[in-house]
Amino acid sequence: LTDTLAFIKHLFDGKSEEYERVLSQLNTSQSFEEANTLIKNIIKPDYNHWEGKEQYEERFMEIIESKFN
Repeated sequence: LTDTLAFIKHLFDGKSEEYERVLSQLNTSQSFEEANTLIKNIIKPDYNHWEGKEQYEERFMEIIESKFN
């Protein structure tokens, strides 16, 4: 829960509906590579490429990657 709240606040501008939308998009991915491409090319540009939020991005990506392992 702590991670979720931090992700919403720092990566998704405090918008839980945006976080949920992104998770839905990621759930359609067949592999981590596909999810990573989606994040890099579609999601991050919508949020200023998560500049200055690297620690949250790193944790978010660890969780996404673990979903596919």
